[in-house]
Amino acid sequence: MTRSAQTVPEGQALVLLTVGDTAHLVTAQHPTTAPLHVPAARIAQQAGLPSSELAGRRFTITRLTEDDADGFTLLNDPRV
Repeated sequence: MTRSAQTVPEGQALVLLTVGDTAHLVTAQHPTTAPLHVPAARIAQQAGLPSSELAGRRFTITRLTEDDADGFTLLNDPRV
């Protein structure tokens, strides 16, 4: 596996990037080649940070399905 092929543990999500109002997530079920698309505003509201700061951040998630993720909490919050 190459370094660019991000692996994410169960119960976590990595925001690759945001495009418009959509966050592109890598999860245990969604590889970098087929990321999950989730509203960036929902992640930002649940995690307590601006949508513009989501890219590159890792989150724990409480629910993950093939089409959605929910219950985002920021991991390794530098503000704490």
